[in-house]
Amino acid sequence: MHRWFFSIRKKYYILLAVLLMATVNSVHAEEAVPDKFRIALGGFTLVNYESVMSLTEPNLGVGISISPEDTLGLHSEQSVLRLDGYYRFTKTHGLSYSWYKISSDGNKAIEKEFEWIDENGDTITIPIGATVDTSLQYDIFKLGYLWSFYHTDKVAMSAGIGLHMTRIAVGIRSDTTSTGVEAKDVNTTLPLPVFSFSIIYHVTPKFTWHFKQEFFALHYDKWEGNYTDSILGVEYRAFENVGLGISLASNSLKLTEKADDYKFNYDNRMTGVLINAAAYF
Repeated sequence: MHRWFFSIRKKYYILLAVLLMATVNSVHAEEAVPDKFRIALGGFTLVNYESVMSLTEPNLGVGISISPEDTLGLHSEQSVLRLDGYYRFTKTHGLSYSWYKISSDGNKAIEKEFEWIDENGDTITIPIGATVDTSLQYDIFKLGYLWSFYHTDKVAMSAGIGLHMTRIAVGIRSDTTSTGVEAKDVNTTLPLPVFSFSIIYHVTPKFTWHFKQEFFALHYDKWEGNYTDSILGVEYRAFENVGLGISLASNSLKLTEKADDYKFNYDNRMTGVLINAAAYF
């Protein structure tokens, strides 16, 4: 992982700490009435992207590790869409929801021969010059309980717990092979837990900054892993019921498939700028 990536993460948390200290020093004791319903849609522009795939023997630990971007031509210009929001029953209790869609495609003539595993678990060799099509897609749907445990006219703090359903598909196709590795509908029927924490601070009645951290657990059949998502940003209420926001966002997906004759690992990390519009009612 590049040293530059750690530098971004370090500055990210330093900025959060400064904002939190400013919040503690500025909080008023008056109770505020929060919006009852929020829906926001946004898109992601990447600043930094790192991805690694590895395929090993389960007992010996030998195999290969590749960068999908360099080896397979998987585009770093990934498409990331986000839909999220909440519905409050009361000022303290409500429901939160979100949908994440991350996808990327690549096409490249291989410059170095390597071995992979096909859909039947057999070892195949992808030769130099073979054209390989690669795809990655994962959709995450989340629904959870939202508890606003602290709320004043300046600051709101919330914690959440809920369930998520995840669909992950990783595919490698070559003009000399059938599908190399493919994982479809990894978890579409079994809901799994998600935990979250968020804070919103009103600098002015129309201008706020916010932080949100979420952790998704994944364990189903031969698959296990986790997905973490962090957002630190600002929002301006351009109109009474419309807010425009920009955030520094970071997410990480770690995924492992343990089969009888191979072990597949996928590690994908992204940091970028999220631009979104939100409606309030």
